[in-house]
Amino acid sequence: MTIEHTNRQGKAYYLFQGLTKTGKPKYFFSTKKEGFGLDIIPGGFEIYENPNGQVFLRKKELQLITPEEKKMVVSALRKNKCVKNYIVDLKKKTLIIYTAEASELLMSEGLPSINMQQHLHKYLNYSAEMRFNLINKDERVFYAERFCYHGSIDDWITIGNPGKLNELADEFIPCLGNDSFYELGGGF
Repeated sequence: MTIEHTNRQGKAYYLFQGLTKTGKPKYFFSTKKEGFGLDIIPGGFEIYENPNGQVFLRKKELQLITPEEKKMVVSALRKNKCVKNYIVDLKKKTLIIYTAEASELLMSEGLPSINMQQHLHKYLNYSAEMRFNLINKDERVFYAERFCYHGSIDDWITIGNPGKLNELADEFIPCLGNDSFYELGGGF
C-alpha cells in the first residue's frame, strides 16, 4: 500500500520514487495515485510538511532545538493578541515563526461560524517573519532575526543581542503584528 500523507489542508499526497539523470533514486509526493508508489519510507528520510502545506520527503535532520524551547516560543506567541495565525517550524538549530493575515470579516467570531473559521484557517498563506538561531548549544544562547521585506533587502536581519531564548522571546515576540516590529534591527 502506497505511503499516504494528508496535509493540514486535508489534501492527500502519495509517495513515489523516480530516478535522477544519473540513475540515482529521487523521492517525491504527488496528489495523483497513479504509478508505482512506495509502501515504506526509505531509511534516513522523513515526511516534512512546510507551513503552507507542501509535502516533501527529506533526509532526517538532527534537531538541536528542544521541545521545551519550542513550547516557550509558542507560549510567548499565545500572549500576543495581535498574532492569531502562526506556525512554529524547526530546522536543525533554528525556530522559525510563520504568520498569516486573515481578513477580520472572515475570521471574526460569529461571522462566519467557528467551523468555517477553522476551515478557512487551513488555507491561509504563511510567511516567515521571525526566527531564533541557536549559536551555542552548550549554554543555549540564541540570536533573533526578523525578515525584512524592504524590496532592496528581502532577507533576514539580526535584531538585538544574543541571549537566552526566553529573554529574546519575551522581548521580540510582542512586537509581531505591531508597527514596532518594523523598527527592530535598523528601522527600515
